[in-house]
Amino acid sequence: MISYIVRRLFQLVLVLIGVTIFTFIILFLVPGNPALLQAGRNPTPERIAYISHSLGIDKPIYVQYVRFVDRLVHGNLGTSFATQRPVRSMIAQNVGNTAQLAIAAVLIELLGIPLGIFSALHQYTFWDTALTTTFLIIWGIPVFVLGLFVLWFFTLKVPLGLPTSPSGHNFLLIFPTSVTSLEALILPAITLGILEVAYISYMQRASMLEVIRSDYIRTARAKGLPERRVVLRHGFKNAVIPVMTIAGIDLGALLGGAIITETVFNRPGLGLMIYQAIGARDLPVVAGGVLFATIVYVFANLFVDIGYALVDPRIRFED
Repeated sequence: MISYIVRRLFQLVLVLIGVTIFTFIILFLVPGNPALLQAGRNPTPERIAYISHSLGIDKPIYVQYVRFVDRLVHGNLGTSFATQRPVRSMIAQNVGNTAQLAIAAVLIELLGIPLGIFSALHQYTFWDTALTTTFLIIWGIPVFVLGLFVLWFFTLKVPLGLPTSPSGHNFLLIFPTSVTSLEALILPAITLGILEVAYISYMQRASMLEVIRSDYIRTARAKGLPERRVVLRHGFKNAVIPVMTIAGIDLGALLGGAIITETVFNRPGLGLMIYQAIGARDLPVVAGGVLFATIVYVFANLFVDIGYALVDPRIRFED
């Protein structure tokens, strides 16, 4: 187990290096000059050159990348071109709101577990067909389309009076600090979570169908055990492992991004921060935000893999 964790941590370093390289290359291919954006109206070439030199963007891409890695080794993600604030403090300011959204969305998507079990236990019935069809339809809706629909429906057609964005940042708190913050969390969380409910439900149904057809389930039924005990104690524990994988990875992915949902609802968070930084070509903010998102995602995968051994003792990692 220890050697496995060490290997995964080594892979983490390689992934982070690759992510920073691709981030730098992609941003250099995007049209626009951050110095020109900061120079104001009708800037002179001398002023643009001065701002470019002060930002360090007049250097070749490999020089900027080496400087970024050097700062990163010393625990410094750099300073925003646009706001002149440390990137680390900007991430700290926004991660709380994104964490709230990610955790709320994961809690919503876990509703797919009982729906998937119910569908599997009533295979080929009306309810199974209705649920499966609904899952597939919802799963095929792009998140930005669903977000715009939710925003339109619950603000214009059936107004619930819910705010669509929190009034401020929550500074690393993962729980809403006020009723307004909680209300502002509902619509974005539903948008982000309902799509995964469909996916979780479909996966749980398929996994449960495979498990309940296993020999040990037939043996348990042959012994005369109650159906509820067979399903919950013997079937569910093994059928939930693939779903646990998806939920764990989703938490990392949602915490690291949620760019589209936060942008649609104008919700402060890492996603909106990265989106705005891309538009302004604010390289330190984009690189720092993507790097943080990658770390969260990879560590979420690592914790899920370690959790396998805790859920199912048959699973072991060889040293």
